[in-house]
Amino acid sequence: MNRVTIRLPQMYADHHVLNVRQAVTGLQGVQEIIASAARRQVMITYDESLLSADQIIAALTGAGYPPDQQVQLAPIVERSQDGSAWYNVLQRTTTTERRDLEMSGDFRRY
Repeated sequence: MNRVTIRLPQMYADHHVLNVRQAVTGLQGVQEIIASAARRQVMITYDESLLSADQIIAALTGAGYPPDQQVQLAPIVERSQDGSAWYNVLQRTTTTERRDLEMSGDFRRY
């Protein structure tokens, strides 16, 4: 038996762990799979007479989890340039009416 540990930066949630396990489970010769989303690693014990590490890496890459490839995030736009009206709101001032304070029961505090 041989053991290989592969870093998978794109495996960062539980559903990714399930996908990685499904991709590797179908390979003949795999004995044990330990996948961790927290460590972003998978450790696979396999029979080297039936399977090679390159075949495991090819199966992971085919499933969308290539080893040591960083996750590509969308670029962050400046909040004033995103085109939404959220950041263009004018300053607002509110006042609490006396009747509202009396109805709330907290009038004694003011």
